[in-house]
Amino acid sequence: MKYLLNLRTAITVNRITMGLFFFLSGIANYLNFSVPNGFYQTVLTQKLQIIGPGIPPGWEGIGPLPWLIAIPYAWLLPLAEILLGALFALNYWVRWTGLLLILMTFSIILAFGIIPAGSLFPNAAESFNKNILFMTLIWICIAYEAHEQKMSRRRAQAAADYTLNPSSNDM
Repeated sequence: MKYLLNLRTAITVNRITMGLFFFLSGIANYLNFSVPNGFYQTVLTQKLQIIGPGIPPGWEGIGPLPWLIAIPYAWLLPLAEILLGALFALNYWVRWTGLLLILMTFSIILAFGIIPAGSLFPNAAESFNKNILFMTLIWICIAYEAHEQKMSRRRAQAAADYTLNPSSNDM
């Protein structure tokens, strides 16, 4: 039970869960890439919105993205989700992969609306709340990783200082 309440264990489970989610999301986007109303068609036709689906007429947003941006985005976003999700789950370059995952999630927020389908409360539509939660959870993993590296450097410096001057600490 003590192991389950450990902060490191909680962060590790959170990091693996977030990475696995993005990894599977990328695979799902490729599996649904060319079906009608699938990922590719959505990226090419979706307007950038401030308010999510179900909004008043005239507030549908701008766009869609120009093809010069939309086509590479549609092809590369699932690949980025797969690669970055795997690296994040496997604890490689957590700071940089996490920052890129946050940027990707922010681009999804922009694509589906900052204010979700009619309200800020959870509903069945693409969820702003879920994306914000993902971004903060990834941020916690990045901050914990930075804290762990800082503490590791301090411990190494303290050990090095102690081996250089062991007699001065005895007084």
